[in-house]
Amino acid sequence: MSRTPAKRPTQADIARLAGVSQATVSLVLNERDASIRISPATRERVLTVMREWGYVANASARSLAGGRNKIIGVYTFEPVFPTSGVDFYFPFLLGMEQEAADLGYDLLLFTSAGGERQIFRDGSTRLWHADGALLLGRDPNVEEIERLRDSGYPFVYVGHREVSGPPVSYVAADYAGATQQLTERLFQLGHQRVAYARIGNGGAQPSRDREGGFRQATPYQHLAGPVWTLDSVAEVDGLVEELQRGGITAVLAEQQLLAEELLVCATRRGLAIPDDLSVVELGDSTGARHDGTPWTGLIVPREQMGRQAMGLLVQLLEAPDSGALSESVRCGFAPGATVGPPKELP
Repeated sequence: MSRTPAKRPTQADIARLAGVSQATVSLVLNERDASIRISPATRERVLTVMREWGYVANASARSLAGGRNKIIGVYTFEPVFPTSGVDFYFPFLLGMEQEAADLGYDLLLFTSAGGERQIFRDGSTRLWHADGALLLGRDPNVEEIERLRDSGYPFVYVGHREVSGPPVSYVAADYAGATQQLTERLFQLGHQRVAYARIGNGGAQPSRDREGGFRQATPYQHLAGPVWTLDSVAEVDGLVEELQRGGITAVLAEQQLLAEELLVCATRRGLAIPDDLSVVELGDSTGARHDGTPWTGLIVPREQMGRQAMGLLVQLLEAPDSGALSESVRCGFAPGATVGPPKELP
């Protein structure tokens, strides 16, 4: 049974539980050289109580009048600045910045000190410098998200995020609805066998959402083809062979990189897209070569997600007892030139 109280503990609570003064707790939180001011044993006792009770330091105790600093934190579970991450993060950050400016808030970007990216370190978190935080990342640490939730610290995750226990607040793209519409469109064009393919781990939440939309393409579920999960692009040529053998004339590719490799392998086999094989690309641009092909598919509303996440977090700050909130953002569609009706059978 969790010992986390209904309301997050204060410094005074931690001091009382650890049997020390509130000044000692403050020394530990501010990461000063506690070995000079307090004993290592006392410092460890304070940290242990913080961990047990899910304590998160709160900047509101020293904030401006009104109890808030008007600062929103942004924390990513992987580095923002490497080139490979630019396309993924930039639209989110742009939307967050624009909405923060409209609402009168400043943004504070958090990076983890000491190598491995962690929200919590030594029983506390630097996120307390901000009134609340926006979290995003393709490979999050779910345990840290749950711990942050249990601490009572206000945050919104950018992306559909399921956790054990009580839900967390999030803003997500409606991948399921968009994928369902695109799948139904393929059947309406006359395709009798439609498949779904991806590279990598299908257990990630966005991947599960997309696949769920594919499987829910009513009233056409009885026509849906298989779902393939490939380990790498090296397996795409074999996938094209399987598509031909199975009489599949359309495929939904989760990643743009996969769609690009399908085009290369199909062309090598003398197949034309979309004449022989229609390909829908589902908006994951990770690792894409951007070869200039006008793909038919969905457009992830990253900038709008950033805006709505910021607005939702401010709403949580203004009504802290409202519980977890979530919003879904509709995806756009790119008409492209990679989908068409199937060939007439001879």
